[in-house]
Amino acid sequence: MAIERERLLVLALETLQNKKSRIEAEIAELTRELRGPSAVRPKPARVIAATAVKPRRKQTALSEEERLRRSRRMKEYWVNWRKQRNT
Repeated sequence: MAIERERLLVLALETLQNKKSRIEAEIAELTRELRGPSAVRPKPARVIAATAVKPRRKQTALSEEERLRRSRRMKEYWVNWRKQRNT
């Protein structure tokens, strides 16, 4: 009786392994079809929202004078900010 059960289990395992290998072969074939050069997929259409981001403008170079003015102004800004924060 145990020998018959063992034989049935071996046969069931072989059957499942054969099915598995056939399924894996089908998956590989479908994957090749999707990735292959003959199956060119169209690019998805670009969706442009009403709130599309505008491209950034190129930043202009600052003169030495302008950099110094901005530096002084920002130093003053942060001094005032710290004073307001501490009170």
